[in-house]
Amino acid sequence: MLFSVVLFAGCQSGPTVPTDSPPVSKTGVSEMAPSEAKPAVEAAYSQLVDVRTVEEYKAGHASRARNIPLDVLPTSLDKIDKNEPVYLICRTDNRSRQAAKILSNAGFGQIVVITGGTEAWESAGLPMEK
Repeated sequence: MLFSVVLFAGCQSGPTVPTDSPPVSKTGVSEMAPSEAKPAVEAAYSQLVDVRTVEEYKAGHASRARNIPLDVLPTSLDKIDKNEPVYLICRTDNRSRQAAKILSNAGFGQIVVITGGTEAWESAGLPMEK
């Protein structure tokens, strides 16, 4: 009897560890509207990266976004976790698409461009910071 209890206990799966960020539906580059991205970027360890200039960022940015301007992104990849989804935002979404190519070429697996950028984010009434 003891043997069967030990054997049964050995077959139990270990505790599951929740991921830091909600999973993105696909690997590679995808797009999300601001309202769709909001819950994901509010996660504790989410990575919302604003690729606009420092001046644009200081004038107003999506809440919880951190600024890594597009021109320094290639030399700042170590500031972004490759194992978590990366949400990119700029003014409209043009620079975010360029940033997505840089991240994809660097081996990042889950990249999300927020369509319409901060203009759409703010127009949707989503939280902004200065």
